[in-house]
Amino acid sequence: MDKIKLTEDEVKDLTEVRANFQKTTLIIGETEIGIINLKGRKEDLIASLRKLDEKQSELAKKLEDKYGKGSISLDTNEFTPIEDDK
Repeated sequence: MDKIKLTEDEVKDLTEVRANFQKTTLIIGETEIGIINLKGRKEDLIASLRKLDEKQSELAKKLEDKYGKGSISLDTNEFTPIEDDK
Protein backbone atom coordinates (compact mmCIF):
# COMPACT_ATOMS: atom_id res chain seq x y z
CA MET A 1 0.00 0.00 0.00
CA ASP A 2 1.35 3.41 -0.93
CA LYS A 3 1.81 6.15 1.61
CA ILE A 4 -0.19 9.32 1.09
CA LYS A 5 1.31 12.67 1.96
CA LEU A 6 -0.90 14.94 4.08
CA THR A 7 -1.55 18.47 2.92
CA GLU A 8 -0.03 21.43 4.73
CA ASP A 9 -3.48 22.45 5.98
CA GLU A 10 -4.14 18.95 7.36
CA VAL A 11 -0.77 18.90 9.14
CA LYS A 12 -1.44 22.43 10.47
CA ASP A 13 -4.89 21.41 11.75
CA LEU A 14 -3.58 18.23 13.40
CA THR A 15 -0.68 20.10 15.00
CA GLU A 16 -3.01 22.79 16.30
CA VAL A 17 -5.44 20.26 17.76
CA ARG A 18 -2.60 18.37 19.46
CA ALA A 19 -1.13 21.60 20.89
CA ASN A 20 -4.54 22.71 22.21
CA PHE A 21 -5.13 19.27 23.70
CA GLN A 22 -1.79 19.39 25.53
CA LYS A 23 -2.43 22.97 26.69
CA THR A 24 -5.88 22.06 28.00
CA THR A 25 -4.52 18.97 29.75
CA LEU A 26 -1.87 21.12 31.43
CA ILE A 27 -4.50 23.63 32.56
CA ILE A 28 -6.60 20.81 34.03
CA GLY A 29 -3.56 19.58 35.97
CA GLU A 30 -2.78 23.06 37.27
CA THR A 31 -6.42 23.50 38.27
CA GLU A 32 -6.41 20.21 40.19
CA ILE A 33 -3.25 21.26 42.04
CA GLY A 34 -4.94 24.56 42.88
CA ILE A 35 -7.96 22.68 44.22
CA ILE A 36 -5.72 20.49 46.39
CA ASN A 37 -3.97 23.59 47.75
CA LEU A 38 -7.31 25.28 48.46
CA LYS A 39 -8.60 22.19 50.26
CA GLY A 40 -5.49 22.19 52.44
CA ARG A 41 -5.91 25.88 53.16
CA LYS A 42 -9.59 25.32 54.00
CA GLU A 43 -8.67 22.52 56.42
CA ASP A 44 -6.14 24.81 58.12
CA LEU A 45 -8.73 27.57 58.44
CA ILE A 46 -11.30 25.16 59.87
CA ALA A 47 -8.75 24.00 62.45
CA SER A 48 -8.04 27.64 63.37
CA LEU A 49 -11.75 28.33 63.65
CA ARG A 50 -12.19 25.36 65.99
CA LYS A 51 -9.36 26.64 68.22
CA LEU A 52 -10.91 30.10 68.29
CA ASP A 53 -14.29 28.61 69.18
CA GLU A 54 -12.70 26.69 72.05
CA LYS A 55 -10.92 29.84 73.25
CA GLN A 56 -14.18 31.79 73.07
CA SER A 57 -15.98 29.12 75.11
CA GLU A 58 -13.20 29.10 77.71
CA LEU A 59 -13.28 32.90 77.97
CA ALA A 60 -17.08 32.92 78.25
CA LYS A 61 -16.89 30.34 81.07
CA LYS A 62 -14.19 32.35 82.85
CA LEU A 63 -16.22 35.58 82.64
CA GLU A 64 -19.41 33.80 83.73
CA ASP A 65 -17.60 32.34 86.74
CA LYS A 66 -16.37 35.84 87.64
CA TYR A 67 -19.46 37.95 86.90
CA GLY A 68 -22.33 35.47 86.67
CA LYS A 69 -24.75 35.12 83.78
CA GLY A 70 -25.31 38.15 81.61
CA SER A 71 -24.32 39.88 78.44
CA ILE A 72 -21.29 41.87 77.40
CA SER A 73 -21.22 44.88 75.10
CA LEU A 74 -17.88 45.37 73.40
CA ASP A 75 -19.15 48.77 72.23
CA THR A 76 -19.41 50.06 75.82
CA ASN A 77 -17.13 47.52 77.54
CA GLU A 78 -19.91 46.82 80.00
CA PHE A 79 -21.35 43.66 81.54
CA THR A 80 -25.10 43.53 82.15
CA PRO A 81 -26.16 40.77 84.55
CA ILE A 82 -29.24 38.67 83.88
CA GLU A 83 -31.58 38.70 86.83
CA ASP A 84 -32.56 35.29 88.18
CA ASP A 85 -36.30 34.56 88.31
CA LYS A 86 -35.87 32.67 91.60
